[in-house]
Amino acid sequence: MCSPDAVPTTTEACKFPPPSTGGDLVDAPYEDPEGLTITERYEGYPKGVYVRSFETTFPENRKVVGYYAVLDFVENPDLLFLPRFSTGKKPTKYFSDFLAEGTDRPFLAVNGGFFVMTAKPRSYCLLISNGWLESRPDPYEWTGPSSSPYQFFPVRGAIGRMADGKFETTWVYCVEDDAMRPYSFPSPLDNDERTATFMPAAPTSKTPGAKLWEPQQAIGAGPMLVMDSLNVAEDSYYREVLHYMGQGINGMGRRPRTALGTTRSRQRLVLLVCNGDKVQGSAGVTLPEMGDLLLRFGCVMAVNLDGGGSSAFVGREGTVLNGISAERTMPTAVICAEKK
Repeated sequence: MCSPDAVPTTTEACKFPPPSTGGDLVDAPYEDPEGLTITERYEGYPKGVYVRSFETTFPENRKVVGYYAVLDFVENPDLLFLPRFSTGKKPTKYFSDFLAEGTDRPFLAVNGGFFVMTAKPRSYCLLISNGWLESRPDPYEWTGPSSSPYQFFPVRGAIGRMADGKFETTWVYCVEDDAMRPYSFPSPLDNDERTATFMPAAPTSKTPGAKLWEPQQAIGAGPMLVMDSLNVAEDSYYREVLHYMGQGINGMGRRPRTALGTTRSRQRLVLLVCNGDKVQGSAGVTLPEMGDLLLRFGCVMAVNLDGGGSSAFVGREGTVLNGISAERTMPTAVICAEKK
């Protein structure tokens, strides 16, 4: 393994704007996004929660069916964002187990980040719950064009809720020189699959721009879709090393997708699932198209989660709303709840 003290260059960092500070910005009152045909407005959710299904079309008249929830933490301060880690559960099981705990009231669940489908699914993504690091991504080994293993160190997008209650997205790596704690970086650093260039060593706490990242709740996957109101999905896809080693996420192809985004106040959260693979007649979306959809919701920052057969949207009754025929067992999920 390369020395943890080696510091890669950050010559490409200027391609990305610096993370937004959020300030005291506020959101306009919620309205359904323009350009989407709302097919159902789901009732019975807590104050400040808006759940809808929709249809839209993309180039070549491709139909897309999606489901979303908008959570306004200013309108309802009792809302909770709760990433969860386990040895493997289906999203409906995450929901029912949380309900059985009897502490707070769950009303929504979506799938989490990437994982390997072994007997006990192994998470390849960051997850922080109540300030504790439950799962972290490891370095990868890749057999490249020369057929010899090459280790690389992807710095990938994550979204978290900070101690002040605001959401933040950033590029994250858990650094070896500080007890594997997560550090935020201003870009994916110097990996780029388009040019087959990769960092020769892992980033450290001393890498330029590195900052200890301390959310109370967080989940990662990648790529970053939106940063400071710019669609950065395509560039991030290759620079977060998700093309060759992306477990089939096929970023430029149309697939089912799941993503989380936050708006200008950083106190409104958007959870978006788009169907694909002809489920409900939906063609799916590319990662840049997913970014465009999140911009319609007013998201200034957004991160992609796992997709394909993992994409699941579980409503307040604990049942899957987005019409998939079977759920995957996965090690991470996101529960949304309201304090009792």
